[in-house]
Amino acid sequence: MTRPRPLVSIRAAAAVASGAVALAPLAQAAPAPSWNGWYRVTFHTDQKSGTSAAAKQSEEAYTAWYRFETDCSSGTCEASVVDGPAPKDNVEQATRFDWTGSQWSRTNSWRWDCLLPDRTITFDSASSVTTYSPQPDGSLTGTFATNIGSGACEGTVYIPLTAVPADPGSTV
Repeated sequence: MTRPRPLVSIRAAAAVASGAVALAPLAQAAPAPSWNGWYRVTFHTDQKSGTSAAAKQSEEAYTAWYRFETDCSSGTCEASVVDGPAPKDNVEQATRFDWTGSQWSRTNSWRWDCLLPDRTITFDSASSVTTYSPQPDGSLTGTFATNIGSGACEGTVYIPLTAVPADPGSTV
């Protein structure tokens, strides 16, 4: 014959279990990402790679200053360029990046200005994915990855990027 267990011990075990759950640390959501203020963005075209003839053309790195603003009011975060150099005619005028949970990302279709051996330029259809990952020091690193779909520059081009908080015109 089995003895009934005392109801007190069952209640005590339940209280201990619920107390442990109540005292467990609550999972905290990661803070909303922020990409705000002026950044010196360097396009490391001197380090580009890929299968396109454009990837093999010699270039020097170039730098431009952009001011970003982040908006997370819709439930997703978007960083927009609100000031900086005017985009070239062959790219979108508005530049926005979406937060993916680990990086800022932008996809766009445009026309690559392909420099031919005779120094003329053709505009070849291209699609790019640009990503920037935040770094512990407040900078961002990323890649401008382009697939040129046809034409003399058909192939891929990968350009490393860095973005460092800096006032326009600064050399830091």
